Amino acid sequence: MMPGGRFANLKERLLRAGIAPRPLRRLILELEMHFDDLVSELRAAGLSEEDSRAQAAARLGTDAALEASILARPELKSWARRRPWAAFALLPLISMPLQFVATMLLTMGAYRFSVGSLGASYEHQGMVPWICRALLDYALWLAPIIAAGLACLLAARRRAPVLWPIIGTLLIACLGAFTNAGFEWSPSAPHGVFTAGIGFPGKGPGVALRLLAPVVLVLVPFLWIARRDLRRDPARAD
Repeated sequence: MMPGGRFANLKERLLRAGIAPRPLRRLILELEMHFDDLVSELRAAGLSEEDSRAQAAARLGTDAALEASILARPELKSWARRRPWAAFALLPLISMPLQFVATMLLTMGAYRFSVGSLGASYEHQGMVPWICRALLDYALWLAPIIAAGLACLLAARRRAPVLWPIIGTLLIACLGAFTNAGFEWSPSAPHGVFTAGIGFPGKGPGVALRLLAPVVLVLVPFLWIARRDLRRDPARAD
């Protein structure tokens, strides 16, 4: 028996062919149970363990035949594999402005609550500037990394081709690099001023660093792991 079960190789091939993980797990479990039942039936008839397993495998059919019969059922296909451009590029990219807007609203809400309910002021700021800037740093730095990471993680779990995760990560990196947000609480702005937009933030290494962060921290490891797995099992390239 192969590590991971009698049908481990079949499961991997079906996953790479686009079968959704949940129905695939159910199908593999049913095949394993049916195989075990056949082996028990043949053993009860007096056959040896080896002969029982061989005949049970012959009755079920080859992995190629099982694979063909399962792939002939389009309803088992994962939506992410039917529309990889949406799953690994468009939706992660859309999550960026959603995260940004949600973070800005949370930041402004935290500031207004601190001023209106906790009595914070420019003279007694407390932790308010730190909290606001930390939330804005999340929107500017962490949100692109998280969006790209989820795209690559989903692609890895679905054994999807790497093209769309690459495109998605690059688009996310570009959008994230040119998204701007700021908070000022100073004598010239004693009531606090929030700024947000898309465009060149001016001089400095910020744009380059934010552009490179999702690529270096997410895409490069993702491609390295995909290449390593392909070297270990060239059949996965099918």
